[in-house]
Amino acid sequence: MIKKIETLEYGMVKNNRAISIMGEIFYDLRTQRNFRLTDFEKVGLSKSSLSDFESGKFILRFDKLDAALELMHIEVSEFEYFFNNYHSDYFVEICDEIEDANYMQDTVKLKAINNESRKYDNEQGNRLIFLATQNLLYGLTEREEVEVTDLMFNIEVWSYFELSILSFVVEHLNTRLTLSLMKDFWKENLHYLKVKKYREKIVQIVCRAAVKYISENKFSIAQKLLEDVNIALIPYKKDLFCRNMSRFTLGLLFYQSGKAVDGKAKMESSIRLFDELGLPEMKAYYQKIFDESVKN
Repeated sequence: MIKKIETLEYGMVKNNRAISIMGEIFYDLRTQRNFRLTDFEKVGLSKSSLSDFESGKFILRFDKLDAALELMHIEVSEFEYFFNNYHSDYFVEICDEIEDANYMQDTVKLKAINNESRKYDNEQGNRLIFLATQNLLYGLTEREEVEVTDLMFNIEVWSYFELSILSFVVEHLNTRLTLSLMKDFWKENLHYLKVKKYREKIVQIVCRAAVKYISENKFSIAQKLLEDVNIALIPYKKDLFCRNMSRFTLGLLFYQSGKAVDGKAKMESSIRLFDELGLPEMKAYYQKIFDESVKN
């Protein structure tokens, strides 16, 4: 079950040196911006706890770190950038490439990533990359579906990487596991929606799961997923991208469940909005879903 969701760099911290570096970076940012240790008591961090964090004695919970950074007007992504030595993580870059190729329907790129990851799939990160691209290109065998389910079920620390993989394979998880993951998430990890890239990935996962259940005529499950994500998005009214993914999926639900006129109108307006937002690859991706679903 979901226990917590971390950033990739934060979630993969496994040694004392990494924890020490994180504390050092925080100290440098804090002193550079003239914040005192006591200033963070207003976000629930005691002077002694923050001092121990800066000294590398222990790691802060992500929500506490997020609150402390917000007080200093620093984005989590900026802190990640400093922590990761000013470059993106390899697996995150690969997942972003997969996502772009998927939206642009670039099978040549997907096949290249698939073939490369196959060479090193004895390592779990590359194995997950292989299974993700395998699914997008060819679908998964029954054995691979079982493997994916086991891998997702046993994840305890969800980083951006694991979330990305989940978004590529969510349709192969059984209903019980999918709903359990979502229930645990909405109960324990809503604060992670404050980070834009995680919010986008989480909404994407929910919408892709909903599309699966719509295709199986499990409309009540899809409706529940979309209701929960729309409630979660209430504080983020300006996030047109996430809200539009949800709006399109709701339109698909309406269309397939007997409200064809309303559903078609919602999907068409969502496609237009992606165009207005300057996202041609998203427009093309959802246009394809529309064309495959709507019978004129």
